[in-house]
Amino acid sequence: MSLNTRVSLLAGTAALTLTCVSQANPAGETGNDDLAQRLAAAEAKIDAMEAAQNQNWLTEQRATEIRGLVQDVLSDADTRASLLQTGMTAGYDNGAVLGSSDGNWLLRTNIHLQERFIFNWMDDAGADIEEDRYGFEPTRVQFFLSGHVVDPSWYYMIRVNVGAEDESGLIYGYVGKDFGNGLKLQMGAMQSQLLREDIVATQYQLAVERSTVSYLFRAGYMDALQASWEGDQFRVFGQLSDGAHTSNTMWDTDDTEFALTGRFEFLFGGNWDQFKDFTSPRGSETGIMAGAAIHYQSGEDGTATDSIDSFTITGDLSWEANGWNLFGAVMYSDTDFADNNPFGIVVQGGWYWDDTWELFGRFEWTDFDVADADDFALLTAGVNKYIYGHNAKMTADVGYAFETIPFDLGVTGVRDDVGDEDGQFIVRFQWQLLF
Repeated sequence: MSLNTRVSLLAGTAALTLTCVSQANPAGETGNDDLAQRLAAAEAKIDAMEAAQNQNWLTEQRATEIRGLVQDVLSDADTRASLLQTGMTAGYDNGAVLGSSDGNWLLRTNIHLQERFIFNWMDDAGADIEEDRYGFEPTRVQFFLSGHVVDPSWYYMIRVNVGAEDESGLIYGYVGKDFGNGLKLQMGAMQSQLLREDIVATQYQLAVERSTVSYLFRAGYMDALQASWEGDQFRVFGQLSDGAHTSNTMWDTDDTEFALTGRFEFLFGGNWDQFKDFTSPRGSETGIMAGAAIHYQSGEDGTATDSIDSFTITGDLSWEANGWNLFGAVMYSDTDFADNNPFGIVVQGGWYWDDTWELFGRFEWTDFDVADADDFALLTAGVNKYIYGHNAKMTADVGYAFETIPFDLGVTGVRDDVGDEDGQFIVRFQWQLLF
């Protein structure tokens, strides 16, 4: 029965009661009191029924809203299920990944940040030259895109640096094919396979920066075609390129007639993955790797400038064990330019005094084979704090150059000495994030 019907019946009852009372006792006070009580009871019942009806209305409104919310959630779930049915997967695996459920398509993204403070002091800098210089810089702000297409054998890598380092812009940009059994072929902008310090990526170095000597002998990034083969104990790399430091250049750029790079590595113990960096945390297995490489390039003919032919050879040894590491390399170069033959060495090592703190040192030296030029010698010592491996770490080191430095190399913190002054201090601090 509806509320209106109930109210009508109560009103009719009250009227009938009032009529009867009036006829029975038109002037009696007792009848009026009884009537008032009946009317009050009727009003209370009406109020109770109104409240119940309002409560029912609110309950129905809530139910409608809940039904709408459930429908929205189900719709979202259907959308997600539809995406999964199309083969989309997402998550984190050494980077944010997005790919197909069958594994044939994969996109991995990474970001690499190196923020630095560098202080340099040189002895007797001369007029109008500050003896000490210092400042902050975002040395590397790098973005990575890597993965595979069609199937896991077709891989790619794109790496861009927008930081303050001189080698900025596109660094890596290559595609490759893995033929199985360790054989790969790739083409594009890539790292030369000459010096081991170059091959180890910037985020996996031991000190704040690669050695200054390595920058003097390196071939750097270049546009190349590379073939490689990797076995259980040895691997080889061969590159045909446009020459040293030619990454991301046009095909008709005057650089070289051709350039060839070859590298051979032998594994005495351990595994290849542990030599992607220079460190060796506590608990690591013992590994020893030896490498040798050669780079030759023929200068461009038919240009206004004289063509320059040059070659560089190097040999290196890496030894990693439970909480300590050693690395050494020798480099020799022969170039037609000024007919000089520089020679250099780098020796470095690290030791963990607990699970996250590492002490390291490095000595580097080179003979420029140039008349009246001092040999370059630099000693560096520092510490690494591994907050979360290479993904989050802090590095601080101090270096001292013993002789006159005849060049400026901002990325390592050294400056060009004036005249024959010697003695130069370099203090560096770096905060690195990799994710």
